Amino acid sequence: MNKIKILIVCAWPLGGIRTFLKYNYHYFSKNEFEITLLANPSSEKKAVEEDMDAENIKVVWAKTFYGKSLLFLSVASLLRKGNFDIIHSQGWISAFNASIANFFFRIPHLMTIHGVLEEIYFKGMFGWLRKNILKISLKNVNVFHGVSNDILQHFKDVFPGFKKRKVKWSVINHGINTEIFLKEISDASEKLHEKLSVSSDTYIFGYFGRFMPVKGFNYIIDAVGILNNKPDFRKEFIVLGVGSGDYEREYKIDINAKNLSNRFIILPFMNDISSSMKGCDAVLMPSTSEAWGLLATESLCSGLPIIASNCIGLREATKDTPSIMIPAQSADALADAMIYVMNHSELKELFKNFKNEAAERFDVKYSAEKLVNLIKNSVK
Repeated sequence: MNKIKILIVCAWPLGGIRTFLKYNYHYFSKNEFEITLLANPSSEKKAVEEDMDAENIKVVWAKTFYGKSLLFLSVASLLRKGNFDIIHSQGWISAFNASIANFFFRIPHLMTIHGVLEEIYFKGMFGWLRKNILKISLKNVNVFHGVSNDILQHFKDVFPGFKKRKVKWSVINHGINTEIFLKEISDASEKLHEKLSVSSDTYIFGYFGRFMPVKGFNYIIDAVGILNNKPDFRKEFIVLGVGSGDYEREYKIDINAKNLSNRFIILPFMNDISSSMKGCDAVLMPSTSEAWGLLATESLCSGLPIIASNCIGLREATKDTPSIMIPAQSADALADAMIYVMNHSELKELFKNFKNEAAERFDVKYSAEKLVNLIKNSVK
């Protein structure tokens, strides 16, 4: 039997998208599939190569010209040479480039929607034109896959005309490798406090993700400022931020300008966050929008209290869990929730008791099996 040849197109293999590829494609049989990943080189390039090498997935980095990505041309070149059975594009930019390159090849095309399409992209004199070009290009996509019902509905709201088209719509929730996060590390807290050189009674909030507005780190800065200005609040705490992103420099400047540097420790991107996460007392996720809420599921499987916003996608991932929900884009609500978890130590036991249920619910083996079947059905 011939193997199904998949070309994964990924403009930015970062954060949740890189994790999506690593977790899901681990369950694709090497005897049934031959997989190639085409991506733009990024700050996580080495981690991507290590992840894909472990899954026997070939990585091809897109060509650049004076620092500009030539992803479209790279897709076209691979399609001309590769005899692929299906394209699996990751997100809006990836799908746009893949669709244009696939115009003459007409290979089945599956798009996974990893985030909202923000209106800021369509502002200005030619915003309407950019939106219409994207809409026309996406007409070459045969299957639309949302990692949540929220994000798939978002696509239909942005492009309502697609509801009438004869395409496949599929919701397969994002899953995780639950074994990594279920594993107990008895001295994780002690080691993290030692690593960060903070006293053992310091409460550690963890933030693990991209430093960008959609992830809401600016609301964490504002919330910490609110707590610092409360005369009756004396709890010792810090926020550990782990990640990378375009706004990291701006956030550090803001932290220093507000004299909050003693409350923040920023560490660079880590390929494995599980041990650092387990050393925290609680996790913060005040996003303004999410496709799903990967960090929330990781926190729940770790048995850690999480404060999460009720934004699109994230509200779906945290439904029917002990997660402490707050309104999106509210530093005041975040500050109140931070005080609440610091004053209620019994919450740790509540979340710890939920971790096994979370692991069963969010295990990637279930979502990966559905993705395998979706791809097989899409090439028929």
